[in-house]
Amino acid sequence: MLIDKFTAFYQDLNRESVKNLNDVYHDDICFDDPVGSHSGLQTVKDYFDGLLTNTLGCRFNISNVIKEDNQAFIVWTMHYEHPKLKGGKTLTVNGTSYIKIQDEKVIYQRDYFDLGEMLYENVPLIGRIILWLKNGLKT
Repeated sequence: MLIDKFTAFYQDLNRESVKNLNDVYHDDICFDDPVGSHSGLQTVKDYFDGLLTNTLGCRFNISNVIKEDNQAFIVWTMHYEHPKLKGGKTLTVNGTSYIKIQDEKVIYQRDYFDLGEMLYENVPLIGRIILWLKNGLKT
């Protein structure tokens, strides 16, 4: 079943597993996330490969899947380590993915997550400013 392949693929995402992207994704995949839009299997492979080049680890915990007909909504938590962010400590980002399925492969995926939480808040100077601004909005 595709959802099982999808969740297994993301449980330990690395440059080696990206070579098997075609097991999950359609040749005509359209992949959108807060970073940008990527069309076509090779383009998505290149995007993932670039993201994972300096990453020390990346894994997803899937907490909920709602599937109906040829679409699904997936709730996840990503845990990742990057040497330039927080000294390589494990960082966590919550997100969701909306996927459309065609020919038992993902043909469309839209990821929703807070890019600030994932990246900007973990850059030394910028991170402090963003957290200060967020905390200021709460009062």
